[in-house]
Amino acid sequence: MNILANIEAIRKEKRMNQDVLAELLGVKQNTYSQYINRSNDIPFKRLSQIADKLGVSVIDIITYPERYVPKSEICKACADKEEIIITLNKYIKILEKK
Repeated sequence: MNILANIEAIRKEKRMNQDVLAELLGVKQNTYSQYINRSNDIPFKRLSQIADKLGVSVIDIITYPERYVPKSEICKACADKEEIIITLNKYIKILEKK
């Protein structure tokens, strides 16, 4: 897993050039390029900023090309069922009091 390579792959996938991403991050393009081309780890704060500007989550950068999808997005019907169950349990409690 190479997080820096993943950042570049996502940037290219989004058809964003380094100039644009650098500007969004408030740095010069050569600063961004140097940052991406170094071999040591990236600080979480910078990773978080890059993820935000790319419109992805940090976990998506880390797991790229796989995407992390929260359970609530995988199964909207499951979330709806859970809400129905909670509501039904409330009704049951009300009926038990009568």
